[in-house]
Amino acid sequence: MRPAEPHPQTLESLHGEIWQRLADATADPAHAWRTPTLATAGPDHPDARIVILRAVDPHERTLVCFSDSRTHKVAGVRIQPVATWCFYDPVQRIQLRATGETRAHVNTAFTRAYWETLPHSSRRLYATVPRPGDRVLAPWEIPFGDHPAEQFAVLVTTVHALDWLRLGPEHHERAKFRWEDNSWEAHWACP
Repeated sequence: MRPAEPHPQTLESLHGEIWQRLADATADPAHAWRTPTLATAGPDHPDARIVILRAVDPHERTLVCFSDSRTHKVAGVRIQPVATWCFYDPVQRIQLRATGETRAHVNTAFTRAYWETLPHSSRRLYATVPRPGDRVLAPWEIPFGDHPAEQFAVLVTTVHALDWLRLGPEHHERAKFRWEDNSWEAHWACP
């Protein structure tokens, strides 16, 4: 058994580093945390899928991704407004799970502001006539409609818990952060 040693990083600095890495992922398409898994509780079963992290606000504790408003994830969030985001960096072997209340915004001034930032090629993705997951004859024969902005959704999670895990060669490290009484409570945890 190793004697207790002071950790080279404080929980406070680790917390800041986590939010900085999340912010960096929104600006760098090659960042390992750019494409996390988003898990939601649907009407009859849990569901998980890869999304693109679009925006991060450490002060508001929010994570943002986009979706077609007709997807199962949007329906699931409307029924049970919670989600967990799972980020993994395979090089540094760091996993981060961020959990919180999640809202789906559709056809509002809030969504229009994000819509205006999308290039035309991305806007077209929300114009399909069939709903995501519907059967089609072939991927190249999908018909497109005229109102893609109405099918565009912005999912926003207000994070209330972070669970950070680093897989080390000799030992693993884990830290947990929970938003309570308008501040972050933090502690090291057994991996």
